[in-house]
Amino acid sequence: MSTAVPYLTPVLETLDEMLTTKTIPALSGEEMETLCSRLFALSDRDQRIAIAEIAYLNHDDPQALNIFLACTLPMAQRMAERKAERVFTHPTDWQLEAMYGGAVSNLINMFEVHRPLQPFVSNPFQRYLVMTIIHGAMNPFRVRDEHWNIVGVEDVTKFYRIKDRYQNPAERDAINRELLEQVTTFPHLREEQARMLKTIAALGPEKALRQQDYYWQGRCQARDKHNRNTRVILDLNGVAQAMGVNKLKVKNLLKDTRQMLRDVFNRDGTFLAS
Repeated sequence: MSTAVPYLTPVLETLDEMLTTKTIPALSGEEMETLCSRLFALSDRDQRIAIAEIAYLNHDDPQALNIFLACTLPMAQRMAERKAERVFTHPTDWQLEAMYGGAVSNLINMFEVHRPLQPFVSNPFQRYLVMTIIHGAMNPFRVRDEHWNIVGVEDVTKFYRIKDRYQNPAERDAINRELLEQVTTFPHLREEQARMLKTIAALGPEKALRQQDYYWQGRCQARDKHNRNTRVILDLNGVAQAMGVNKLKVKNLLKDTRQMLRDVFNRDGTFLAS
């Protein structure tokens, strides 16, 4: 006659106590870990659901969530796999992981919300548990967040992109000159930073700016129909030569100055974004 494994005897006694009293006994951390390991590997589905219901009803117990998840996570994994095989026939690892993740999220939400069970329905907890896993596996994994918080409009023609609107050249030049004056005279700059900005302003766009180089297979290519939209960037070599310092010095000064000016004048980071 087979006998119970000695180290499992206390676990079996704890399970019997839970099923009899419908409460969670006080256990040490090691005892709770052993219990959850046993519940996770439990083969009796009905007993697994019964213990999960006890944990759900004893929601305020600090160990209730651990017991609830130990009972329900294996169910969620198996149900998500079966559902994925029915929906996709040959599901990918991402589809399996997404469906299982949605089921787990729904289970945690089910426990945290802790809705009352319907008293006039047979097996209310089992029905609630199964539907929670199925809905979690089928719904959240298909939600896409790239269009989150985008509000629809009735007439799209009334709206236009600010970057594409026409700008008056005279107005743009006046704004640029005023901004340049504010930047070069900004009082919180160090002496070296102020000198660099004044040097850039003195050089003007013809000498301080250059077209960005286009490289293909390690060689610099001339501008053609494939790269005619390259950016205009600061000519660090030209600025360094005008200041009488090396390029690395200008690069470090520009890095520190850009952060300060971005926070003050343009938080979206497009100013001096070379």
